[in-house]
Amino acid sequence: MANAADKPTVAPQERKVTVTVADDHLAQTAAVAEQLRSAGMNVEQVLDAVGVVTGWVRAEQQPSIEALRGVAAVEEETTFHLAPPDSEVQ
Repeated sequence: MANAADKPTVAPQERKVTVTVADDHLAQTAAVAEQLRSAGMNVEQVLDAVGVVTGWVRAEQQPSIEALRGVAAVEEETTFHLAPPDSEVQ
C-alpha cells in the first residue's frame, strides 16, 4: 500500500494529464519522459510498454509539452462526481 510520501507534490494550479508517445518514439519512451520533466511536467508514471506518461502540468506549460519531439498527444484527465445512491438526483 502506498503512503502519502510516495505521491508527488502537486501544486493546486496543475492539471492531471496523460501523454501519448508517438509511434516512432515508442522505443524511447523513457527519454520522452525525461524531456517532459525538463519541460516542467511533474511525471507520476511512465508506462514503457504502451508509450504513455502520466503526471501533472501547469496550463501555461502544456503547449510546450505538446510541441516536444516524440509527443503524439496530451490529454487532460476528466473526473466525474456521482451523487450518493440515496440522493434524489441520479
